[in-house]
Amino acid sequence: MMRSAPAASKLPQPLPLHLVEAKIVVALERHSYLLNDGRVARQALSCLVRPEVGDHVLAASGQNGQNDTPYILHVLERPELQQVQLSAPGAQALCIEQSEIALNANHSIAVRALHDVEVSAATGVLSLNSRNLFATVQDSLVQNVGNFIGKAGHYLLEVRQLLRLHGQQALVTAEQDVKVDAERISMG
Repeated sequence: MMRSAPAASKLPQPLPLHLVEAKIVVALERHSYLLNDGRVARQALSCLVRPEVGDHVLAASGQNGQNDTPYILHVLERPELQQVQLSAPGAQALCIEQSEIALNANHSIAVRALHDVEVSAATGVLSLNSRNLFATVQDSLVQNVGNFIGKAGHYLLEVRQLLRLHGQQALVTAEQDVKVDAERISMG
């Protein structure tokens, strides 16, 4: 027995779209833009490159192009391309998930946050390699490690109030001199 194909009226009908190339002339409220044809368009969620004034964009609206808020689907071209900002309109967070991610820059990479930044490698290795490493902490620096090994050509430590070194066993060795200088020295 042959099955008949479902009636065409039961299949969803494709939405008629009107695609237009336009230029952004004014950036309005967040993720809304005035196009050179006089319409106000919104950035589509899938358009992750945040549009800017002067951008040549692809916008979509209903079939007649009237009575519909057009959405900017794609930034086609930007004069004087210097920087691109990724932005998902209306989203609170942007997450990139992949088994491997690489960020490469020929000059510099900056990671900034007003509140917290977390870098973790739960079961792996976190490597920092640099010619110079600067860390500034306003309140507390806490380090908890199983083994701490450091090697330096010169190691200078300056503490304003109290320096306490405590261990079950402590060794201070020098191949030449050990100097202890204070107003009072208590041993034992």
